[in-house]
Amino acid sequence: MNKKAIIIGFVIGLITTFIGISIYTLFIGIKLDISMSEIANKIVSTSVLGKRASIGVLLNLPVFYYFLNKKKEDYAKGVLIAIVIIAIIFIINKF
Repeated sequence: MNKKAIIIGFVIGLITTFIGISIYTLFIGIKLDISMSEIANKIVSTSVLGKRASIGVLLNLPVFYYFLNKKKEDYAKGVLIAIVIIAIIFIINKF
């Protein structure tokens, strides 16, 4: 087990989730004709972050399967750990 690869996979999972949240918020903001400054505020807003994060985590699926297909299981473990930690944070935050 390569700990460095797991950490890199974890960071990639976090970054991919943030990119997914940003793309989703940008898409919805453009669809609803909201200004770019309001969209930027909504990306970092925590009011409905859990709902957007659940959509943002979906972007990790292709990354996870890419690492599995390239026989980089340790990177895939890191991505999976990032998904689980994000889910636990939002479950705790919900209560």
